[in-house]
Amino acid sequence: MRSAGGRTRDLWRCAAGARRVHGRASTALATRETHRRQETRGLPFVGVAAWSPLLWPFAMLLCPEEARAGAWTLRPGEGQIIAQTTLAHASSEFGPSSALYDSRPYDKAEVTLVFEYGLTDWLTVLAAPQLLSVSLGAPDPSSYTGLGYTDAGARVRLWQGEGVVVSGQVVGRFSGTGQSRSAAAVGYEDPELDLRLLAGFSFMLWERAAFLDLQLAQRQRFGDPPDELHLDVTLGVRLTERWQGLVQFFNVMSEGAGEGPYFDVSYEYYKLQLGAAFDWSAALTLQAAVVTTYFARNAPQENGLVLSALYRF
Repeated sequence: MRSAGGRTRDLWRCAAGARRVHGRASTALATRETHRRQETRGLPFVGVAAWSPLLWPFAMLLCPEEARAGAWTLRPGEGQIIAQTTLAHASSEFGPSSALYDSRPYDKAEVTLVFEYGLTDWLTVLAAPQLLSVSLGAPDPSSYTGLGYTDAGARVRLWQGEGVVVSGQVVGRFSGTGQSRSAAAVGYEDPELDLRLLAGFSFMLWERAAFLDLQLAQRQRFGDPPDELHLDVTLGVRLTERWQGLVQFFNVMSEGAGEGPYFDVSYEYYKLQLGAAFDWSAALTLQAAVVTTYFARNAPQENGLVLSALYRF
């Protein structure tokens, strides 16, 4: 039987690929921005997709957590840049029976730049480089600071109706950790492929403009980590002319166990993120959110802060 320390190390590693709490704020910002642009061109109010917090004219801010936006696509020649910083800490974890207990502490900081550009009305390309810093505590302190993942891909609008849009997205994720041998870089070392189906809905909620963004993804992880199924849900509500409230759920389930000493058990984790977006100007939207892992199995109990800024051009 594994010691508590050994189990803590392995469980923390198994969830390494999903440790990114971010990404999500960016998604909300992007979704919100896309929606805003559609409003200005006389299109029906369509919720914001996961990567556009400025959308609302703002329509919303989502997270990441990776290079990923909402279901909406940008107009030809228009683009947006999202700068996102995620700070997270964990000193406890959910075990095999989902019981919570103390574990090896870790701190993580991620800075991601997301670039999106509309090539046609139905095709948006994106790229997202990332800087990463991870520190592990006792019993075997370790740290890594350097490049994280760089994402590159495209989102294609498949269908659009009144207040509804459906898109498909393909994103390749390329590791920047190189030959790092730090234990803190485990989970960021292998390439990944994200295949995603997105749907956005815009509607009135209690006489306020609102949107719902749903994303279902198959995450192919090469190397030792197991593949994952992702389900992300974002609800955004316009509170005032410039403020928007956001509630987001990020759900990750491994498809069985992986290989090697760090990924030899299956895992799942569920995160709740609450945030607000402020439209500083027609071109700039700011977002702040808090995120927590409220339930999991064989995964850390993370708590974090996500700060994002979205600039439209």
